[in-house]
This record gives sequence, structure tokens and C-alpha cells, in this order.
Amino acid sequence: MRSALVGALIVVVAACARPTSTAHQTLPTPSPSPTPTTPLALAATAPFHSGEVGVAYAAVALSATGGVQPYTWSVVAGALPAGLTIGADGTVSGTPTSAGTFNFTIQAADSGDSKATIPGSVPIAAALSASLIPACATQCSVELGCASACGDFGQVSGGVAPYSYALTSGQLPAGTSLSGLTLAGTFVGSSGYVRFTVQVTDSMGATAMVSPTFWMYEHIALSGDNTTCYRIFTSCSLRLPISGGVPDGKPYVVIASVAPAGQGCWPPSPTPLPAGYTLTVSGGYVDLYIPRPGNGYGGVWTLVLTDHTDCAANTYCSSSPATVTIGIECT
Repeated sequence: MRSALVGALIVVVAACARPTSTAHQTLPTPSPSPTPTTPLALAATAPFHSGEVGVAYAAVALSATGGVQPYTWSVVAGALPAGLTIGADGTVSGTPTSAGTFNFTIQAADSGDSKATIPGSVPIAAALSASLIPACATQCSVELGCASACGDFGQVSGGVAPYSYALTSGQLPAGTSLSGLTLAGTFVGSSGYVRFTVQVTDSMGATAMVSPTFWMYEHIALSGDNTTCYRIFTSCSLRLPISGGVPDGKPYVVIASVAPAGQGCWPPSPTPLPAGYTLTVSGGYVDLYIPRPGNGYGGVWTLVLTDHTDCAANTYCSSSPATVTIGIECT
């Protein structure tokens, strides 16, 4: 019986003994790959707009949908205008530093290695500037009595239209008003000068200044009204002094009309004009010469003197020109 118990004990112990340890490796569970619910996409068109050198560009915010955030933004073709950058949030902003039209492609990449692109184009205008025309670089010289004599006294370049104009200092010549960079109206009052400043503002809010000086001179005139030139068969020479006008002006004279001088002359009509006559302007005078006619000639000549000094291209004094009536008798 003792033998039987020992044998049983051995069996029990053997059954309860800890099993021999063996090596066991547990493999890590792989993380799932990002799986977007919708593909990465950008808007069909980008809201880019024009800009101007030196004017802060109104920020353009690009946006993406789908994919796996966060997104990374970059320019993958072409280039943004100098001075503009694209931020980490897809916003394009900055201040342009050079003019031109800039074409480019912007890419958005998500965290799952998906990419989408959108093209863009931004025109940048040159910086707004205003300057005086060459004829007014020192001063604009005009005559009293002239209407809109100088045309545009200044000129605008660059910027983005439309432009607005405002008088910011000084006063305009009497009788005139500001119309762009032109003085509209008729110059009146006394001779002398005025200086004023006009501010130009474009649609982008950029501003530029121009400050002309206007000198007003007495209106050009001829003396010698109702002058009798000559009688029958006698040559005629007249020298008529010029007064007023701008310094170093370019006056010229024409015959505005010829009326009959009365009976007793030949031909009865004062036209055609007698051959060989001369009418010149020089040294502050108008000189008229009519040679001795072959037969009687009479008429009343009206001469018109106009100052053709350019204040702007082909813009002259448009008031009534100076006139003088010369009677040519042959009684």
C-alpha cells in the first residue's frame, strides 16, 4: 500500500508541475493607412485679381476639400508676382514690387500624398505717377481771355483707372475750373501767376501729386485800327506793333476778310488780292506791304493775329484773336 501511495503522489505532483517555459513573440498590430472620405480637390477657379506696384495686394485665400489634412501649399510652375507669397494656410498676399502679368500653378498636397493643382494669373500695373507736360515743366504761360489754353497741363502714367482728381492746395486761375489735369474755362482777371497742387487717386487707392505754376499775360493785340494804307496808284507799307501775348511767343497773322472800299476803285471787288503783297510777323511787329498797283485797288482788310505758342500739342489760345482793320483807299 505504501508503494501505491507513493506512486499516486508522484502522479499528482507531476500533474501540477509548471510546464517548461518556451519563447513566445507577439507581433505588433499595424496602424491603418489614412483613408480620406473624399478625394483632395481645389476650387475650379482661383479668385485672383489685379494689383499695383507699391500697393498692398488684397489677400486671396485658397481652399482645399477632401484628402487628409493638414495641407501643404506651394507654387509648382511659373512664379507669383515679386513681393507676393503663399502662406501655410493657402493665402496669397504681399505688396507687388514689379509690373507685368504673372502666370503660375499652385499645388495643394495632403498628408496622404494626394495632390491637386490650380492655375492662376495676376496682372500687376506699374506704380501710379503724375508729371507736368514739358511745356509746363517750368511754368504754363497763357493769355488772359484764352479758353482752356493749355489743354492738359499734366499727365498720368501707371496706376489702375478710373482716376479721380482733387485740388489739395493753392487756388486755380480766376475763371477756370479743374477737369482732370486740364483747366476748363476762360482765364480772366489780372496778369500774374498762381501755383496749386492736384492729387490724382486711382482705383487701387494709390495717389500722386502734380503742382503746376500758371503765368497769365495780357491778351495779344495789334494797334493801328482803322489805319489808312494808301491811295490810288501808290504803294503801301505799314508796321503795326504787337502788344501782350506770352514771352517768346509765336504769333502769326492772316487776312480774315476783305470788304469793298467804296466806289471809284478798280476792280469793284477787293478780290483777288493784289499780286505781290506781303504780310509778315517779326520782332514784335506785323509788317504789311502792298506794291503800287497797275490800276486802282481798294478794300478794307481785317487782319487776325493769333499766338501759336504751344501749351499742349496743337493747343493754342482759343479766344477771339486780335484784329486790326486797315482801309485801302483808291478814291
